[in-house]
This record gives sequence, structure tokens and C-alpha cells, in this order.
Amino acid sequence: MKDLNLLYTFEALWRDHSASIAAQNLGVTQAAVSGSLKRMRSEYGDRLFTLVGRRMEPTPFCIHIAPRLLTSLAMVREAACQMPMFDPQSCEKAFTVRMRDVGEVVCLPAIVSELRRVAPKARIHTVAAGMDETLNGLSTGRIDLALGFMPTLQTDIHRTAVFSQHYVCAMRKDHPLAHGGLTPEAFARSEHLLVESGGSGHLALERAMIDAGGRDCIKMRIPQYLSGPHLLLDSDMIWTLPNALGKTLAQFYPLVIWPLPLQVPSFEIDLYWHDRFHRDPQSRWFREMVGSVLRGQQSVWQ
Repeated sequence: MKDLNLLYTFEALWRDHSASIAAQNLGVTQAAVSGSLKRMRSEYGDRLFTLVGRRMEPTPFCIHIAPRLLTSLAMVREAACQMPMFDPQSCEKAFTVRMRDVGEVVCLPAIVSELRRVAPKARIHTVAAGMDETLNGLSTGRIDLALGFMPTLQTDIHRTAVFSQHYVCAMRKDHPLAHGGLTPEAFARSEHLLVESGGSGHLALERAMIDAGGRDCIKMRIPQYLSGPHLLLDSDMIWTLPNALGKTLAQFYPLVIWPLPLQVPSFEIDLYWHDRFHRDPQSRWFREMVGSVLRGQQSVWQ
């Protein structure tokens, strides 16, 4: 039977023995049931159901094929309403997450710790993909989840916020401004380090910095975050960076963190996944686990 809807009509006629009652139960017109029956008769070369008195009774051929057709419909219903079970304890998947080096420093340790606890056989793999590669990876399943601030990532993408961030300033502990406070005037006179991050909100930060100190205030531009603290240790540059990263790095490097004396909007760090995997139990479990871990870290990064 090529048309799945014909299976529902066959089942209703088999059950109700009446075209009018079958139509009522299916929510269609009696003419639609008669049309479907006509198509089935043509396909099988048999009348299937004939009127006996006031009841539609099955023919011998209909009785012969009914078990297989009804079983097929039951299997269709089962496939439509049941999702496979997912057991984290037995999961051996290598989950792939798109994140930059800042995410690996700030977020990954807590994620790995929780993954080790709840899914000890699972593994994790990170990639630092661009926007096009990220969208393609999410849609094909090569990337399970993307983490960051990527407002341009939109096509067929779901997202959920996990924590908010604002910018702060970092400098070496013996910097001339380290203990006197960082005023807007002092910020404007200083030399600055800027991380250029494609697809993120760094352009708004760069505009604010240039407006405050002029285009020449940016002494050095780099594409990644982790060389930042090393570049501060032997210079008087000031580095404006996300608060969570500043707090994390200050635990390991001799840095001082000051509030940013500019009006730059805060931003949300989101999780992103493709609509294709929105209902997949394994994908849902992983993103919910990651989201729960990161939301729990919000107070640490304030």
C-alpha cells in the first residue's frame, strides 16, 4: 500500500464495519472514505469490504491480508511515538563541542568533571570552527553543540542562554595603574591588547576603545586569548576581556582585574544546536547536562 493514509482507512473499516462511522472516527467525510476504499480496491484487485445488510464485511482476501496491514500500521505508530532510550552510564560517544580557547579555559574543566561523573565512558572533543563550518557541522552532526556568543548563527538553529558576561580590564600586578584605580582618562592614555574574535561581540568593544583613546590606542591585536596573560607580564598594556576569563586567569597569573571604565553592553553566552537533533535523546541529554553545569558556575564568574 503506497499511501500511508489508506492504512488508517483500512483499519477503520475493519474495526467499524461502516463507512459513515469510520469517517466520523477518522475526522473525514464519508466521501473521502469511499474514495480511499476505491483506491484500495483498484490497488489489490479485490472489493476488500462489501455491504452485507447494514454492515461492511471483509472479503476472504481482505481477511488474508488484514493481519499484515494492521501490524504494519501498529509499527508506524510505535515508531512515531517512541524515542530510543538513552543511558549516560553506558554511553561511549565522543561528543564534539565547538568552543574557542576562552571556553576551554573557563567552561571545559567543569564540563569534563561532570561528564566523568555521569557518563564515565563518554569522551569530549573540541573544535574552534568558523561560523560557516560551525553551521555545517551542527547540521550534519559532526558538531554536537556550539558554545559562545555567536549572534550570526541562525539558520535552523536552537539556542539557550547559559550565563551572561561583561568586560573587565587585566594588567600585570606591578603595572603603574595596578593599585590606583582605572579611570576613563587613564584607560584612554594607555596602550591596549585586543583579541579579534570573528562572529563574536568584539567589534562593539573595539569601537568603544577607539572612541575613548583613538585608533592608535590598540597596541597589539591577536586572534586567540591564551597568549594574552604572557603578553601583559612584560608590558604596560591593558587587556579588556570577558570577566569569567579574567577571574580564571588571575588565579594562575600575577594579574590585577579592574572594572572596564567604558559603557560596553554585557552579552549572553549561549549553547547552539541544530533543529535536526532537537528531539534526539542523546543530544538533548548532553546539552541539558552542559547547560546545567554552566548555569551553576554563574555565581563563580560574577
